[in-house]
Amino acid sequence: MNIEPSDTWQSIPGCESPAEQFDLDDLDLLGEVTHPIRGAILRRLKSPRTVAELADMLDVPITRLYHHVNRLAGLGLIRIVAVRRVGAVTERRYQVIAKSFHVDNELLTSTNQRELSVALSSLFDVAKLGFQRFVEAGGIGGTPHEDERSTLSLGEVRLSDARRRELIQEVVALVQRFPSDVDDDDPTGSRVTLFVAAFEEQPDS
Repeated sequence: MNIEPSDTWQSIPGCESPAEQFDLDDLDLLGEVTHPIRGAILRRLKSPRTVAELADMLDVPITRLYHHVNRLAGLGLIRIVAVRRVGAVTERRYQVIAKSFHVDNELLTSTNQRELSVALSSLFDVAKLGFQRFVEAGGIGGTPHEDERSTLSLGEVRLSDARRRELIQEVVALVQRFPSDVDDDDPTGSRVTLFVAAFEEQPDS
């Protein structure tokens, strides 16, 4: 499309609103979503943004972000949804292709278990890094249960199969009560990381 110099953004024809969900059927794609920087980019592109806006939000040099944005665009996880020409420069707004990314069930059953465990463990790494930053910044004022800004729990219980299913169903229902959309323009809001894992312990070998 021809782009005339203008302060007005021109939408890219054929770009629909993000899908509700995109199923990750490849370990490499899972690695992109859980990458510390590229994952953060994906979460902030639920609304259209430029690379400059992302750099300001993430406090990362814009020159460093271009590599990650181009990588995600090349894989089809984000796309250009609007452009405008300012002088000799063409600015682009990017947006995710889906509001949420989920691991395809077939990937869970068909992938080498060792490779799958390494890929999925990166989710724990991302959550751990974010929590460390929160604590280092003085985010924990009292005990986790007294501080309404955060909560932290690690426990082990013995449950029957029926009770285990009940636990999983209640956790899923709780998570689904809160929308995945993030309103970054709400001056009273804050970004909250939610990481939940419940799994059956395996006997020591």
